[in-house]
Amino acid sequence: MAYTASALAFLLGDLDKPVILTGSQRPIHEIRTDARQNLIDAFQLAAMDIPEVGLAFASKLLRGCRSTKVDAWGYDAFESPMCPPLAKLGIGLELGSHILPKRTRGAFDPRLEPNVLAVRLFPGLDPQLLMGALHTGVRGLVLKAFGAGNVPTRERSLVPVIEHATTLDVPVVIVSQCHRAHVDLSRYEGGSLAQKAGAIGAGDMTDEAALTKLMVVLGRHDPATGGRVETARRAFSRAITGEMSETRRRSLFPPAMGS
Repeated sequence: MAYTASALAFLLGDLDKPVILTGSQRPIHEIRTDARQNLIDAFQLAAMDIPEVGLAFASKLLRGCRSTKVDAWGYDAFESPMCPPLAKLGIGLELGSHILPKRTRGAFDPRLEPNVLAVRLFPGLDPQLLMGALHTGVRGLVLKAFGAGNVPTRERSLVPVIEHATTLDVPVVIVSQCHRAHVDLSRYEGGSLAQKAGAIGAGDMTDEAALTKLMVVLGRHDPATGGRVETARRAFSRAITGEMSETRRRSLFPPAMGS
């Protein structure tokens, strides 16, 4: 559901009304189900002035493109580690001050690039596996790196992979494996060498948001505005729908594409 919420946030773009997703850990017909309360919360939130894609779960409303699943067994299954809830529901209902303003809706554009690969790095990963993948029609690569965005740079270095991908005009986006992290490729050698090779840092975005944003960016890519790497670099330099900690908000694409 975090992938769905993230994808909808980018696909729907500017919103003037709420789009609320919900679900449950136990089916609605079972004893101790959480479905009933989640559904009631979702209905109430959908009637409010919250022009965002949100995920209503466990008495909270999370920004869809900041949510991730953290628990397969508990009722509090989703979190947005780097973004406070948009709303908390208890005896009262408390709305956050960071809800996005109402925006003028543009034309719906459903285009996605499905040929995007996400890889969780681990010690000993053979770079040749990724080199091979670059020649199978992959149009974008998301690397789930260590800490603040570090990749292997000595034995089994991934720097040549990033350089080769950039040469092929395949954007390489780096996210952190940590739930609470902000990718800063300038901080350590493992990130700075990746950045020099062409990698793009995803800030404090979730895995789900980085992947779906890249799919949307590449799906809507117009060669007339530059290569895929250039387009992705521009898109990941700013927040477009609250997906990263960035105060400036600009359009993902030139105005002509929304007309």
